[in-house]
Amino acid sequence: MLGRRDRWSTTAVYGAAHYGKSLFWYGGEVLFAFFLTEVAGLTPAHMAGVLAIGFLISAIFDLQAGRILFRRSAGMRRAAGLQSLGTIFSGVALVGVVATALLPYPMRVGWALTTGVLFRLAFAVYDVSQNSLMANATAEVEARSRVAVTRIFASGLGNLSVAAVVGPLIAAERRGGGGVMLIVLALIAALVAITTAVLLNRRLRGSDPADLDVQSPLKGPSLGLAALWPLFAMMVLMMLGPSLFQKLEPYFAARAFASSTTGGALIIAAAAGVCCGQPLWLMVFPPSRRIALFTVSALLQAAGAVIFLLAPFDAPIAFVIGAWLFGLGNGGLGMAKWASFSDWASRLPIHRQGPAFAIFSALAKITLALGVLIVAAAIHPDATPKDLRGFMAAGPVLTSIGMIILARRAAPRETGDTLASETMGASPPRTS
Repeated sequence: MLGRRDRWSTTAVYGAAHYGKSLFWYGGEVLFAFFLTEVAGLTPAHMAGVLAIGFLISAIFDLQAGRILFRRSAGMRRAAGLQSLGTIFSGVALVGVVATALLPYPMRVGWALTTGVLFRLAFAVYDVSQNSLMANATAEVEARSRVAVTRIFASGLGNLSVAAVVGPLIAAERRGGGGVMLIVLALIAALVAITTAVLLNRRLRGSDPADLDVQSPLKGPSLGLAALWPLFAMMVLMMLGPSLFQKLEPYFAARAFASSTTGGALIIAAAAGVCCGQPLWLMVFPPSRRIALFTVSALLQAAGAVIFLLAPFDAPIAFVIGAWLFGLGNGGLGMAKWASFSDWASRLPIHRQGPAFAIFSALAKITLALGVLIVAAAIHPDATPKDLRGFMAAGPVLTSIGMIILARRAAPRETGDTLASETMGASPPRTS
């Protein structure tokens, strides 16, 4: 099914659907905070409250969404249907969120909070169900690696699409037209996401689950969700450090450069870096070399952040190079993280697969809620571009160190019974 060499068209449809979801995800990651403070006029404290509450409620709902993905035989079709249903409600709620700027100011905080929570609830259904297809619509390690590359490439394209509008948005807002522009963009994103999610639903619902030829789940009472703790920790790190870089990019671009074109190029460079590395990661780092992929990607991400930190303000090209390297490394880490997680989740007992993806997604939302509080503290009116890039660089560097440590903690040991013996391409763990 997904990731098979002889059925790339189905994997391509999954990639298109993930691109649509990425427009929502990166729209929320890169633009929501900037929109609420710079376009809708909310204070940083109100912005943080609106986004953090939405993320926390979404995390709770993620856990509930995972409970309906218990049985593999029904899980693929259920997930396909739920992700198409979730995108419809997410699209409607997204348009409601960006309409905040058109309302009278006293209504904006309440409206943004209400529509933001509705968006996060709908997106939880959309997100968990589509993510779970990486495990319950694939049959082998190599297939999940191909799906992970397709996913991160599509994610990079989504990030690139969102990044491409940042420069024009900054320019439009300086003329007082940022709110209307965002509504138009939200309508386009919703149309793309809904169309691609429905196409994926139709493609998977017409397939035979027997085609999956699924490997048997691991046996043994000791193999529970707790075995995935290194990857749960990786998700927390990836949603905290690199996310700060992404959320602060628009603020930095607007404050550091008079030209909206230069600021837009900075954000586009980071998104382009995510896309550029995906074919390379698949060719050079097979599943058996995933520890090396984690290490190389982490070093690239950290190097990009350091270049960004040290770049002189009269040399914008240095910032662009640093952002591109950051994106290149970040894309490799994302590919390795998702491929490893889906490898392991596909071998959990069937009734634990849905909850595994739900916990993975919920941890991301909880961490993002913490992240917006840091963003709110970083963007105070007296913060200089130099202050902002300090926050932007520190997150990826610390995350890269943590990812290298966690990858090695998950590496095969002499007993062959660690998480990485499965996710990193070695023999399955032995159980009694």
